[in-house]
Amino acid sequence: MKITFNAFLGTAPKFDVESVPDGYSSVSHNTKSERGILEPWALPTSLGTFGRANAKSMYKYKNQWFTWPDLTYAAKAPLKNDAYDYVLFASGTNEPKVVYNLNAEQGGGPYPAVSYPLNVPVPARISGVLVEDADNWVSESMLDENGEEYMPKDAVEGTDSNGDGIIGVKPFESPEESEYDLADVVYSYCYVDAWGRLSALADPTELVTIKEWQYINTKKVTLTFPDVPDALLAVDPLRGTSGKIRIYRTNLAASGTSVFQFVDEIPLTQKTYEDSKYSGDLLDAPINEDWVGAPDLDASLYPNGPMQKVVVMGSDTLVGHNKRLLCFAEPDAFYAWPVRYYKVFQEDIVTIQPSGSNLVVLTTGVPYIVQGVHPESMDAARLADPVPCSSAEGSTEVAGAVYFTSETGLYRIEGYSMANVSTGFIDSNAWRELDPTTMILANYNNKVFVHCPTVGKTLVFDALDPKAGIRTVDIQAQSFVVMDETNDLAFVDTATRELHMFDKSKEGHMSMGWESKTYLFNDPTCFNIVKVRANAFPVRVRVECVHPVSGEVISYTKDVNSPMFAYLPFNSRSFKWRVAVEAISQSTRLEVRDIQLAQSPEELE
Repeated sequence: MKITFNAFLGTAPKFDVESVPDGYSSVSHNTKSERGILEPWALPTSLGTFGRANAKSMYKYKNQWFTWPDLTYAAKAPLKNDAYDYVLFASGTNEPKVVYNLNAEQGGGPYPAVSYPLNVPVPARISGVLVEDADNWVSESMLDENGEEYMPKDAVEGTDSNGDGIIGVKPFESPEESEYDLADVVYSYCYVDAWGRLSALADPTELVTIKEWQYINTKKVTLTFPDVPDALLAVDPLRGTSGKIRIYRTNLAASGTSVFQFVDEIPLTQKTYEDSKYSGDLLDAPINEDWVGAPDLDASLYPNGPMQKVVVMGSDTLVGHNKRLLCFAEPDAFYAWPVRYYKVFQEDIVTIQPSGSNLVVLTTGVPYIVQGVHPESMDAARLADPVPCSSAEGSTEVAGAVYFTSETGLYRIEGYSMANVSTGFIDSNAWRELDPTTMILANYNNKVFVHCPTVGKTLVFDALDPKAGIRTVDIQAQSFVVMDETNDLAFVDTATRELHMFDKSKEGHMSMGWESKTYLFNDPTCFNIVKVRANAFPVRVRVECVHPVSGEVISYTKDVNSPMFAYLPFNSRSFKWRVAVEAISQSTRLEVRDIQLAQSPEELE
């Protein structure tokens, strides 16, 4: 009779050590799962603190790491040919911000060195409107010695025939009132900041009546603008650019409705503007008429708080959320989040997680799947099972599926189906003892990492093998950073606040610990031969049995030095046997293919 250990599955703590299914272990610490052998992770490498000892969240920019003292999420703006590498970030406690590559990494840290408000402030209403006759609404007539008007015989249309310095367009005989086209119009304007970002339009002015004759606007409207707010990026000295004011006036469209059309663009420093343009000379309608910024700290507009998280859905859609709102950015305008794209949820939103081209919205009640090709066409489908998400940091995406923590276990959403992937290994009571409200999720190499700060454990689930069980790993993470471009996993160590790259050391490996289930036999048995197949030796094997009468645990540790079998000094029989592998050296990568316990050499393979 022999026992062969060659599955090296993880643990299933919902079972006791004797009833756990064959192949599962009672301890599987710092072990990998994908190759079906027993092997450790490489040691993490430290990258330092990056100038901030209280770092809670981090993001890898081009050459430097951004750090923040609170929970913060960052996303690269999905712009084509983005020469400035814009990155947005949101925290739920501060205004949403944006950085770019000309100064984000300047200086010695902490980074980002400089950040800017994501939102472009909405301009105040035009402060003054004065209506007069247009400067050129005069005729080229002259006065004779009797003070009578006459038109010079040599008058040429379109020239200053009377020499008064004005090219008059008014006919010598004033048009009848019935010949004028009267229009009631309003004015508005927007800011174009130094980056070319557009604000929303200001509230319109009161109605202004203009009179047009033929192709001439006979009125001059003088607009006075309020002071520019300090929050506006008026000048960017790094680019040598400055902001503008873009002016709009309503005009009658073919449909019979009034629409804003472009009048002119002036420098921010110009306080007044005189408009006497003919309606037919107005240009395009504004694209930003209903644009607003992302949810910010203005409680009068956003009673549910500022944006808490920002992600990229699919390849080109920016999505953010606060407590109740899911909002989408205008394509190619990362600073504009139109109200017409809002999705309002009846439950509080805990977090959002991209899943391929879709988005999973995790709430305090029911998960939702959001899909669509454009922000205007997004549709939110409510899943049937009411499974609340327990932690704002408790979600990650692996192999097209979203994993999230709940009070009853670790769940996977794939497509429109949802399943509890931990329930086969750990019961809900034991899961609750891990404190799901504090769990932090990440992924690496198709594994789901679940850090439980309250108990100081990190669990590992294999996303590609749902039967692989649960493993543990020596990570005490303040936060995780999943680096999508390189598929690496970084974490901020809780004790040192240093940033570590997981599984990256070329010189050492994590201290591996593995212990089998306890095998129970109907008849007492004595195993006194062990054989190990591995890539390197020695391999330290601990074999234990339980004395059938006294219940004493009899243990023997053997350093197996070759692939040949070795004898064990057991001389009594037992109903219960188990095997463990302990680390000897962390400098050598150990790969154990199988372990055999036998009663005689003839039984070995």
